[in-house]
Amino acid sequence: MKALRIFLALLVSFGLFSASPVLAAEKSIDLYYMDDVDYEHWAYDELERFLYADIIDGYAETETYEEDGEEYEYTYVSIKPENTITRAQFTKMLVNAMNLPVGDTVKSFPDVKPSDWYYEHVNIASSRGIVTGKTDGYFRPNDKITRDQMAVMIYRAFQPTVDFSATGKAFQDVPEGNFAYEAVVKTSAVGIIKGYGDVFKPRNNATRAQAVVMIDRALHQEPGTDEDKLEVIQIVDRNIKDEMKFTEQQDLEALKALYRETTMGYHLAYSLDGLDMVDEFEELDVTFTMEPVGEHSSSVVSVNKRLAQVRVDNLRYEVSMTAPNMSFNMTIDLSGTAYLKKNDDGKWKIYNIVFDEEDLGQDWEEEVATAIN
Repeated sequence: MKALRIFLALLVSFGLFSASPVLAAEKSIDLYYMDDVDYEHWAYDELERFLYADIIDGYAETETYEEDGEEYEYTYVSIKPENTITRAQFTKMLVNAMNLPVGDTVKSFPDVKPSDWYYEHVNIASSRGIVTGKTDGYFRPNDKITRDQMAVMIYRAFQPTVDFSATGKAFQDVPEGNFAYEAVVKTSAVGIIKGYGDVFKPRNNATRAQAVVMIDRALHQEPGTDEDKLEVIQIVDRNIKDEMKFTEQQDLEALKALYRETTMGYHLAYSLDGLDMVDEFEELDVTFTMEPVGEHSSSVVSVNKRLAQVRVDNLRYEVSMTAPNMSFNMTIDLSGTAYLKKNDDGKWKIYNIVFDEEDLGQDWEEEVATAIN
């Protein structure tokens, strides 16, 4: 279905048919396109990962445009990476990234009410000793979080799962006796924080990008297990093999169920969006077939407690299409890397797949253009 999804997108670009927007209960594919972060941004990979894996949502914005007398809407997401982040926002991000359940003893704060959007996240963080509030007993959810506060929360959150036995760099502006001293030297030892030369700038307000990057580094310090390695391979292989089987059977309901069981976030939206396009594609006088060429192989690149990468090689298909006034056959290679996250139910799901061939779409476009001409 990935091959078909790419092909359908190309048919849209050539104007052979138009795709209607997804009307699914899950998030729309539009809500995974970062509008204000380009590839050169220092935190692009981490910001994309957090958006694609539904750790953050960004700020959805909708604009309208007119074409051929018709008015259309399109939605995009702003991440605002250089904006400051509040204590409540960071708490939610940390809890979401770690899929943390509530602990036994919840500490209540007079300024955190059940009606507040961050209420459950603060309860979870307080029950696990990640947040303790200010000396006056308040949490101050709307205060901007500082870099030292952020380091302390990350240190507390990851102590059960990250080896902090080594002692790292001591920064001139975080002396012994400072409330964040231990957290800063321990997290610097494993590369979660890096500072600015000999200083950490502890009292600077943290940015959204800094928050994402620090949590992401911590997630990559958590060791995975042999069981995790086996499970991520099984999920990727099941997604590939069952997708091919249900595509051949033209069983769209089985494909939807498969995607909801094996994918999440961006890749779930991407896959469901492809099925939405298939509904329109099948109304045309078009025949499309794809057959696997050989056997693919899957191998673990890295496995942490909550994040994993699986390498897929030799995932090749023979693709044929016939339609009025055009036809073609070609072999495509969809080898690449699958990125997975463990959900709060303990199940691994694919949130993104990156193909090796960066110009895959361009190659297809040239083939389709030749067939049309």
